[in-house]
Amino acid sequence: MSHRRRRRVTPLSSPRLKRETAGFARAHVSSGCATAVNWLMVATLVPMAMHYLTAAAVGAVSGGVTDFMLKRHWAFDRATRASMRREGSRYAIASSTSLLWNMAASHLMVGRLHLPAVPGVIAASVLVGIAWNYPMHRFFVFGHGHDNDTVESPDVLIGR
Repeated sequence: MSHRRRRRVTPLSSPRLKRETAGFARAHVSSGCATAVNWLMVATLVPMAMHYLTAAAVGAVSGGVTDFMLKRHWAFDRATRASMRREGSRYAIASSTSLLWNMAASHLMVGRLHLPAVPGVIAASVLVGIAWNYPMHRFFVFGHGHDNDTVESPDVLIGR
């Protein structure tokens, strides 16, 4: 009976996990860039005498377009892309629902748990970003072209 020595595969050494981790990081860099664009638009337009709600709407749309384009072309590594129309409409659905989740989580943090407003809203947005936005963008909006349905065999994971 021969005993072959096998390389041990740890979850942290999986190429698939490394790809997912890189995508997760790029998606959050994309979100950070979108937030910067949003805030820059507001900080520019309000002093130019634009009403703050209009400036907030322009900032939100500008940030959303920035986020969509960065995630579509950079954050999520895909073999193929769905149409811009399909991904754009799915992004709009995910973002609209994200807004509702952010409002509910902000109300919970500030209105119910009595956290100060700014930290409470920021905590809510971080929670929604990780628990809702990333999975929705990764699997629903930009999921086309990923090999989500295939499971790598242990032999593939250890390089045989």
